[in-house]
Amino acid sequence: MGDENGKGIGIVDIGSNGIRFGLVSSLSRHLPVIYEERAPISLLEALNTSTTNEIPDDVIVDVVNSLKRFKLLAQQYKINDVKVVATEATRSAKNSEKFQCKILETIEDWEFKVLTKDEEAEISAMGIIATYNGVEGLVMDMGGGSMELNYVIQRPGESKFEMSKSPINLKYGATKLKNRLSEEEPHIIFNEIKEELKKNFELLNPPKNLEDKSGYDVYMCGGGLRSLGYLCMSEFESETSKSSKHKATYPIPIINGYGISAKELARITKRFVPNHDSSAPKYEPSVKKLFPDGTPFRIGNRRAELIPASCFFLEALMEVIPLRYVYFCEGGVRQGKCFSKMPNSEREKDPFDTFITSNPLHPKYVTDKYRDKLVDIMKTALPSVFYDVLDSDVETKTKKPRRLERLLPSLVYLAHWSMNLAKESRPIYAFYLPLSGGALCNAPGISHVDRAIISWCLMYRHYDDSSGDGVEDDVSDIASTMFYSVKKMIPGGKDGRKVCEMIGKFLGFLILCHPINYEQEGVGIYCDEPSVQGNVHEDDRDAKKTYNIELILKTKVETQNKELSPHKAPLINNPIVKKSRKKLEKSFSLGHKIKKNDKKDKNGYHKSDINIKVSNLVIA
Repeated sequence: MGDENGKGIGIVDIGSNGIRFGLVSSLSRHLPVIYEERAPISLLEALNTSTTNEIPDDVIVDVVNSLKRFKLLAQQYKINDVKVVATEATRSAKNSEKFQCKILETIEDWEFKVLTKDEEAEISAMGIIATYNGVEGLVMDMGGGSMELNYVIQRPGESKFEMSKSPINLKYGATKLKNRLSEEEPHIIFNEIKEELKKNFELLNPPKNLEDKSGYDVYMCGGGLRSLGYLCMSEFESETSKSSKHKATYPIPIINGYGISAKELARITKRFVPNHDSSAPKYEPSVKKLFPDGTPFRIGNRRAELIPASCFFLEALMEVIPLRYVYFCEGGVRQGKCFSKMPNSEREKDPFDTFITSNPLHPKYVTDKYRDKLVDIMKTALPSVFYDVLDSDVETKTKKPRRLERLLPSLVYLAHWSMNLAKESRPIYAFYLPLSGGALCNAPGISHVDRAIISWCLMYRHYDDSSGDGVEDDVSDIASTMFYSVKKMIPGGKDGRKVCEMIGKFLGFLILCHPINYEQEGVGIYCDEPSVQGNVHEDDRDAKKTYNIELILKTKVETQNKELSPHKAPLINNPIVKKSRKKLEKSFSLGHKIKKNDKKDKNGYHKSDINIKVSNLVIA
């Protein structure tokens, strides 16, 4: 429900292919959703079947009844501030004025606005910003009736953002394009799209520094594009299963944060693109031919009919605008409208962090001060190569914080979320926490790779709670498919999994030795900077570094008799810590996967030997 200060807000998006209704309890950075649903009313289909380009009366009745339902729901949740916006189909209907009057009669005191093309593009871009922690690239929204393209520069920790004042808005929505492809010659439409994009992209004029040598990063939202994300996820099973005895399906069927290289996206979507050669036969779409084994997850028959049109547009786009990487987003008009009302102090925050700290599962006794203490110890202990390994999939320069640096504070918080469970449940619960079905499944601001890293680290945070064969065997026995799918997503392969293992074990050991908010002076755990042996050069593939990491358990005692002092340190001198310590102390190597990029953008890592030791220090 709306919070005590009445800051809850509702948004109704009367789109071309559906009417979406959502309520958030406050304008916190992560936009805490308390209810949302979608009325399956396609205004655009209604317009297409109308000979007068009018929204039929029976469809208007359906819209009015849906709005009445939304009105009742908002009242039940005690949210009075509701904004209603309409887009392309409402703008273009011949009887738009009559339709708008019916809406106004129904919603009474709710605010209503038909967005202009430029306003729709701006709000859509803000919706993408709302669901990510920093956005730098092109942003694209494809609905049923139109497509918006803009650029956005919004860096983590900043409230201000930059976007074009001349966004592109073209009538190439998925439904409109599907209908045109059935009636007109595809090669003419294809060339038309390319010409329109060339002309308008020059006016958009994105900053030169947004384009990497391989192209632009692009953030995609809207039903016409999100379906392509789910389509790509469905390819994961067949491709990964070939080289593994384990059946691997995509483990995180969450659209927000899903990313794929533009080259790979083009390869997957190529077979769905209608033939646009001048000699091609008439285009006749068939869902059964496209998906003989049934449609993929989250793609119903109606959405499946639109996939060829979306793929068709994407191919034309990529012939005009070079793309490097594609990020898919849940954010759209609803989230964008909320973000536009959000105070700057909230915009500056990390949405993943605010999601965690405001979550009912978050223990109130885990203070920021305690978190910061453990994070400081972790940052001191972890060698730089750990950061490099977990960034080894990043192929372009970025101003975002390094992945591990950003995730460490969250990992410290999340390491406490499973402490109240039975020991046998902790590893599997922690493993599932950031995945589909886990408590973090709707957390914004993190990529799917981030989720996989968090999952692996938290699983090993409970290494002391495993049975004799270890946490990997425990979790894989229970969730085999999910386990092996997540395993494939960790950057750096075996090296990345080893790094996540050690981070998780470090976390578990630190929490064991430094209980919550323990403040006794002179007692605790600390670490000096790892000693480093060896020197490496960028082009020397055989160079190797050795990192010696020593965790020191420090005890301050009143007596001068240091022989007796360990008995006065029960916090760290006990069988529990001794057992955990033996599992943590080990030596291992990080192997031979060295990414070679240009000298100005080194994202690779060199061979490394890691030695971990735990020592006692008693001081009088």
